[in-house]
Amino acid sequence: MPIQGFDDKTICSDCLASEKLLTSCYNTAITESANDQLRRDFMAVYQDEQNCLKAVWDVMHTRGWYQLDMANQQEISQLSQRMQQEHQRLLQGGMAGGFNMGQAGMGGIPQYRI
Repeated sequence: MPIQGFDDKTICSDCLASEKLLTSCYNTAITESANDQLRRDFMAVYQDEQNCLKAVWDVMHTRGWYQLDMANQQEISQLSQRMQQEHQRLLQGGMAGGFNMGQAGMGGIPQYRI
């Protein structure tokens, strides 16, 4: 039953945005978990949320509410070339210089014990 003032498309769009945010948060929690059991628990919930996200996306796509623009072969080739160039840059030390992993306040990623 629709909520007064909201149609099905609006409700589904809100659900999709919420699921995207939830999966992003669980992804961060998984990445930052030092406790293996907690990490496994987060991964299980993350997978459940991904399944919910996919179900909402499927409904929206089936009803024509979430349209995808299909890339042509030229766009695919250009993206592939850019990714190969970025890969080579990273292999050649492109991330060196000012990026200190794990040092909060020093341009790195802070690490937390959970």
